[in-house]
Amino acid sequence: MFAYQLKKSTRRKTVAIKVHNQNVTVYAPHHVQKKVLDNWLLEKKSWVEAQLQKQLTLVDTKQYPLKDKKIWVFSEAINLTFQQGNTSTVERQQDGLLITVSARVKHQQQKYQLLLEAYLKEQLTAYIEMRLNDFCTLMQEALPNDLNIAVYKRKWGSCNSKRALTFNLLLIGAPHSIIDYVIVHELAHLRHLNHSKAFWQRVAQFCPDYKASTLWLKQYGMSLQWVF
Repeated sequence: MFAYQLKKSTRRKTVAIKVHNQNVTVYAPHHVQKKVLDNWLLEKKSWVEAQLQKQLTLVDTKQYPLKDKKIWVFSEAINLTFQQGNTSTVERQQDGLLITVSARVKHQQQKYQLLLEAYLKEQLTAYIEMRLNDFCTLMQEALPNDLNIAVYKRKWGSCNSKRALTFNLLLIGAPHSIIDYVIVHELAHLRHLNHSKAFWQRVAQFCPDYKASTLWLKQYGMSLQWVF
C-alpha cells in the first residue's frame, strides 16, 4: 500500500484521492471504517502509483532554465543562474545568485529549489532576528520563545500561546518596512492573541502606517511567490 495522508470530514459523502507533488491525500467521510477504506484504496493502488510515476517523470525530464529567471529579495530583483558542478552550492555574485547542483544528484530541479529555499530562509531569518531584538526593546517585550520560517498560502505570520512566532518565507521578497510591520503584528499577539481593538492599538503604537502595509500585502502579496 502507498503512503498517504487521511483527511476525514463530517460533511463529505464520498471518498476521493488527490495526488500532487509526489504526495497522496485521501479525503473520506468521518464514518468510513478503516477496513472499508483500505479495500477501496487497494483497488486504486495501480492508478495512484501511475500518477506518482507520471509526476516523477515530469520533474526529471523538465528542462530547467539556466537564465532569464529572477526572484525578489528584500524588494530587489535578483537574477538566478543554474548550473551543474562538482558540489551543490549557492553563491551570491554581483549580478545575482549562482545555484550549482552536483551532477550526481538524481532529482536536479528539486535540489535547485531546496538550495534556493535554504538560502532565502537564512537571509530572512537573519533579518527577522535582528529586527526582533530592536522591536522587543522598543515594545518592552521579552523575546519570543521560538522563531520559525515556513511557507504559508494565506497568512504572513503566526503566534501561539507558547510565544512561538512563525513567519512566511515569501516575505523575503517584500520591502523591509513591510517585513517590519509583520514583525510588529506578531509581537503584538504576544499580549493579545486576537485582533481586538487593544491589539490594533498596540500595532499602531509601534507601526503607525500599518494600514498602508496591510494594503500593500493585499495588492502585491501574490507577486512575492515563486514557481518551480
